[in-house]
Amino acid sequence: MYKKFFMGIAAMAALTLVSCSSDDLNSLSDNSSKNEAISFDGYLGRSAVAVNGSRGSELTKDALQESTEGFGVFGNYTSTDVTTTTYGENLFKNQQVTYDATAETPAWTYKPVKYWSPAGHIDFLAYAPFDSNQKLKESSKLDFTVNSTITAQKDLLWANAANKTNTDKPVTFIFKHALSRLGYTVKTSATAEGTSITLNQITLAGSNDGAKGAFYSAGIIDLSKTSSTDLWTNLNSDTKLKFDWVSSNKELSSNETKNDETEYLFVIPQDFSQKTTSADALYVVVEYTISYSDQTTMKTKVYKQLDKEFEQGKAYTINLTIGLTPIEFDVTTVEGWKDTNQGDINSWN
Repeated sequence: MYKKFFMGIAAMAALTLVSCSSDDLNSLSDNSSKNEAISFDGYLGRSAVAVNGSRGSELTKDALQESTEGFGVFGNYTSTDVTTTTYGENLFKNQQVTYDATAETPAWTYKPVKYWSPAGHIDFLAYAPFDSNQKLKESSKLDFTVNSTITAQKDLLWANAANKTNTDKPVTFIFKHALSRLGYTVKTSATAEGTSITLNQITLAGSNDGAKGAFYSAGIIDLSKTSSTDLWTNLNSDTKLKFDWVSSNKELSSNETKNDETEYLFVIPQDFSQKTTSADALYVVVEYTISYSDQTTMKTKVYKQLDKEFEQGKAYTINLTIGLTPIEFDVTTVEGWKDTNQGDINSWN
């Protein structure tokens, strides 16, 4: 290998001696000898703000590295040195990138490997988790559908990297959370001897009876955006979703019961804070059973409207407290007997 290298240098020197454009030849030879692979790296940005103390998302960088899905990449090559950003997919078309932790130097990998050009630049778009069915539309947009099954929902991430050249090695994606995450805690306000409360169901719906949908079922995300402004468009309001949140009965106490890891909701950002008649409305409907030591039970259903805007990249915890109001008795008065003259009985027949 070293022998060939020095022979190449000697050939270059000979060309320099006989050519008046030696700088051009040296430059061309230098670039062509550096066909470096386009490589990727990614980490999660700090945009996932926690609300009420909960974490921003389940899909961390470690989780992304450990997943078999990895992330998807679209890349558009522009051959000129003009730095105008032009997103598309003429070089990378929904390329899956996964993390190889078993390699001598663990890294994000993909096939077939592609290489930097000495001229021009590449504009990249990325999303996670990877979906082989995704197709880029209008150069930078993807369709997204919220899964109606809570345990099958995905935490959608997006990123972009514009005007990248062979000096940008590796191409680094700073992923952000595109959705809002919802969790819950529930407890009783107090315990009572001989009484237990079992949580049966929590429903998030667009009506107080829990029958109407509330959440957008689909939308279009623009991967070229760098913030939440105009990130989501074409939000589907025709077929809205409601979610029956609790998967099994849970006996409650004055200590908080938190949702399971599989019970987090990932929804398209939506504003439920408006008060107009045409505005989106959200109700939390809670069903629970009170059981007594004498084997009697009472099933109860309560609801409350939530006036809240769920924002991109934020996690929300709905804290529920179920109160026990004793059924009490009192006696204010006992009415006296009312005398009624029935007449005299003077004789018995």
